Amino acid sequence: MTDELDPLVPPDPETVEAAMTAAYVSHHLTRGHDTLRLAERRALMSDLESAAGVNDLMQGADMLAASEDITTISAVVHALNEEDLEDVIEIGAISGELAVLSDVLAAMDMATMAEFLHSRSQRLRELAVDNIMRYGAVRALSDSLHETSATVGSLGDEEVAEGEARLDLAEAAAANSQALATAGEEMIAEGLATLAAAQGALDAGEELAL
Repeated sequence: MTDELDPLVPPDPETVEAAMTAAYVSHHLTRGHDTLRLAERRALMSDLESAAGVNDLMQGADMLAASEDITTISAVVHALNEEDLEDVIEIGAISGELAVLSDVLAAMDMATMAEFLHSRSQRLRELAVDNIMRYGAVRALSDSLHETSATVGSLGDEEVAEGEARLDLAEAAAANSQALATAGEEMIAEGLATLAAAQGALDAGEELAL
């Protein structure tokens, strides 16, 4: 005796349509909510990038201001240095004049005065040499300050450029977040509208059946 298998009965069209509608609604609602979550993450990224961009701009502005201050100090040091050099040259000239006058007095048998002028001449000579050495050190300091100013200014420009790039990225992320949020809301709305239409059709069918 063989068991007879019941023939496969295809589902009625209403059941198939209901299943397809449920799958469609579920797909749109799921994608809509996923898109909204992605929009929130993009908005958060936009806020973070915007804050970082503003911070970079502030740091860049501070660096550029510091660079200008250093440049001013370098210019002042350089100006003072030039004045010192002029004084050194004058001291050296006086030292030479006293040395010549000392030699003249020595030739006139005025040994005491000649020795005094000679010692003064030597002392002025030493001062001139010391000031020249100081001139070189101050000149090196002025050059170093100038180089530091250029370096800080370059870093400031880089910070400003990076800040502007971050703000551009933040703006793009914000626009993308808004577009994603709009798309997500549209997907959810479309899914809900489809669900409402299906429910309305079902209610109408039940009323007709009655």
